[in-house]
Amino acid sequence: MRGRPARDRLAVWTYREHGEEIPNGDPSVTDAQRAAVGRETLAERWQSLLPVNRSRAAERYAAGGLPDGEDMVRVWLPRDPAALRARLGEDPLAAWAEDDVLHVLWRGTAEEVRLGAGVQPRLWPVEGAGDLWEASLRIRRLDEAVISLVVMPWPTAADWSGRVADELVWRGPRAPAAAPAAGQLSGTVEEHTLDAVALAAPRRVTVYRPPAAGGPLPGCVLADGQSARSFAQTLEPAILAGDVPPVLLVGVHNAAEPGRLWPDRRGQEYLPGHNRRRFNAHLQFVTGEVIPWAAGHFGAAGGPWAAAGFSNGGAWAIAAAQRRPDVFSAVAAFSAGVVPQRLTGRARAARVRHHLAAGTLEAGFRTATRQWAQRLRRAGLPCRYQEWIGGHDQLWWERQLPAALAWLLAPNAADLPPDGGQPRA
Repeated sequence: MRGRPARDRLAVWTYREHGEEIPNGDPSVTDAQRAAVGRETLAERWQSLLPVNRSRAAERYAAGGLPDGEDMVRVWLPRDPAALRARLGEDPLAAWAEDDVLHVLWRGTAEEVRLGAGVQPRLWPVEGAGDLWEASLRIRRLDEAVISLVVMPWPTAADWSGRVADELVWRGPRAPAAAPAAGQLSGTVEEHTLDAVALAAPRRVTVYRPPAAGGPLPGCVLADGQSARSFAQTLEPAILAGDVPPVLLVGVHNAAEPGRLWPDRRGQEYLPGHNRRRFNAHLQFVTGEVIPWAAGHFGAAGGPWAAAGFSNGGAWAIAAAQRRPDVFSAVAAFSAGVVPQRLTGRARAARVRHHLAAGTLEAGFRTATRQWAQRLRRAGLPCRYQEWIGGHDQLWWERQLPAALAWLLAPNAADLPPDGGQPRA
């Protein structure tokens, strides 16, 4: 029997997002490798698409409004470089709104510039200016939005070790106030390295214990534990205000290698279908090593434990509770892009609670997270689902964690009504 033909790893293809044609390719292959064998590169495809993308974006700008079912589309209009430089002044990055259009402008030298965090389009070079880059986005309910803007320039088209150059937070005039944050934590944050038997390698763990927490505490395992200290800064004020029960936050660091996107070690540990062996080993490390260690070292109770995370980490939190409802009785998952197609019988029987949330400007993550909420509700399981007017943004994830834990750890959590209400910030 003849085998299936090998996948063309050098191929470049195109998909459409927010009205823009976007080139894509196998992340394990660089443009330098494509060019070396005479194949079309991602940079070449992007350059060829730019004129038609601009033309379509100009039509959308002139037409006004948003297509049905879209909360954000790219628009474009010719800009005067001198006026844009005046808008920047001495700053390298600026953002401003004109009606329902958010304009982002950056000054710098690079071959490719992307936005990270809240919204993530590629910046387009400003015509007639060698060092100006821009993006204009029509956004539904822009006046209520909070969006982190992080500029990520690549020095060369083949360099995937992008660095953060400049960043700001754009906040609409009707946006919710910033969440209280502790400048100096009163609780303790400790960094530990565990010799992970299941992983056959050491792994870092960051633990936050709230102040004046007497006796055993409920625990929360946070994926992407490098961010545990940052999450603690919004969690602690809520605990001190009495809005959230004191909880031990145990952040298990991910396996990603700094400056390297491929192979995706983080995805292999967080997504069950990506690499089953690595996923199972990581779950065994968390449930069989981290939680018993934290319970003994920090006095956490044998339960309840919540699994929490964002993006792929949110997918991990959901999957972990599906497989180990005997350990995790609650899930806080934000912007989960990959969710199970069905519930396990054990998780259904255990009635695992879920607090789910996503942003209106992260289409795929929003759809997947909402679909999981709908499956849970159809099964009659306790689930809370909320939305924010924003995107794939740690600022929002940090804001959601205290609200999630307040509801998940309450003795009698009341379910929200089915989907269909107005998104909440």
